[in-house]
Amino acid sequence: MRDKITLKFYIFMLFFSYLAIFAGSILFDKQLLRNDSEFFVFLALAIAFEVVGFSVLKISSSNVRLTGGLVINVVMACILPLHEAMIISSLAVIVSGIFFARSKNILKYLFNISQIGIAISISSSVFNYLKTSNTTIDMWFVLLVATLYMLCNSFLFTIVITLSTDYTFQKSFVNTIKVPFLSAFMSLPLIALAYVLYNFIDLLSIPLIFGAFLAIQLGNLFRSEYQQSKFENLKLMVKSLELKDLYTSGHSEKASMLAYLIAKKLGLSEKECERIRTACILHDVGKIGVPDYILNKPEKLSDKEFEVIKTHPTKSEELLRTVNSLKGKEAKWVRHHHERWDGMGYPDGLKGEEIPLPSRIIAAADVYEALTSARPYRDSYPKEKAIEMIKEMSGTVLDPNIASILIEIVTDDQFGA
Repeated sequence: MRDKITLKFYIFMLFFSYLAIFAGSILFDKQLLRNDSEFFVFLALAIAFEVVGFSVLKISSSNVRLTGGLVINVVMACILPLHEAMIISSLAVIVSGIFFARSKNILKYLFNISQIGIAISISSSVFNYLKTSNTTIDMWFVLLVATLYMLCNSFLFTIVITLSTDYTFQKSFVNTIKVPFLSAFMSLPLIALAYVLYNFIDLLSIPLIFGAFLAIQLGNLFRSEYQQSKFENLKLMVKSLELKDLYTSGHSEKASMLAYLIAKKLGLSEKECERIRTACILHDVGKIGVPDYILNKPEKLSDKEFEVIKTHPTKSEELLRTVNSLKGKEAKWVRHHHERWDGMGYPDGLKGEEIPLPSRIIAAADVYEALTSARPYRDSYPKEKAIEMIKEMSGTVLDPNIASILIEIVTDDQFGA
């Protein structure tokens, strides 16, 4: 973490801004509650919307969770007096946090209350300035302020990420826009529908919108769980392969840790390092299709047997492509983890920087871990001998820069092998 004092100062400044906006709104409106029953119905719905959510992004050690608060908060900003919308959104954050998320992080509460309240105030001000007496026209203004609400949230959240991680502001903003913002963008039709129905049916329309949102979230949850189960199955396949052969037991886990350290040394983001680590864990999963007598053969493989072994990167790629979260990058990386720097590798004979950087990292970690582990046809090499062999492979088998970093890591005992 960069500067905890600066982060706390930022959050407290946001909170004081929130309090100033709230106080100004009450003084302007001169009425605490416009309609008691409407207030409590919106409060119940706001809590319900806030509770229903799922994780959409992991940043450092924290999960970014997308809830339905966006839907109800924008609707309230366009319908209720500002201070009522701010009170309800704040209570929803506190209640859902204490009784459902069970969080005790006071700073997190202050930040969430503040950034939601500020986003609501901006949305409310813009909508009240633009709105007409025509619901159809106003619906488009609702979509506009919903977008402003999301941009405001993204901007304020980006600053928190920048202050609490090693990410630059630009990289933090890209991460925020790429996943949470785009996921929230899918809620815009529901927000517009909620506003239109409220104007025609009144308050009874909001529970209908909650039902629709709940159905969408359940669909997202089941899809997420399904993809996660596929990922876990791939890991089990790797584990079952290693359990068949005591020589390679734990190979993928050890190699993945070394790949992670190399990626960190190269200055890659935490997210990218974790993705490389995941790919390295699964890089040999395609060997599930290779006969055991070939995998465990103590003698040198025949040309025909070696051709069978050479199919495992493409088989690994095929298996990883069955998981949506892995088919974009990780699948490609494992396909090329047996390419060589001199172009003599397989399956595609890529050369030098034609080989994806993560594939080059996985290749180096894989080679070193294989050298320092026993195999059916040889004993493990001591670290010193393995380092000499890595030096010999530098510039031919392995990327020379990555080989150099690998040697630095194992020489400094940063990797226990």
